[in-house]
Amino acid sequence: MNIEEMLDINDCPLCDGGALLEEECGCGYYVMCMECGCHSVTIDFHSEDERLEAAKKTVMLWNTGKVISSSPGE
Repeated sequence: MNIEEMLDINDCPLCDGGALLEEECGCGYYVMCMECGCHSVTIDFHSEDERLEAAKKTVMLWNTGKVISSSPGE
């Protein structure tokens, strides 16, 4: 089963756009809004055992509204 299918990712806390869990270079995960482009921090993993936990932490931060936006004044 795909990790993204195992996790419930909320819509963007800024614009209500859809969001995707993305893997960065095989060593970390972040969530990104497909509408406004804001994103979470990247949570790194160093082994296959840490992969799911990194994805869960990333989604938890996103779902609680911890996002980075490049909008003016943010």
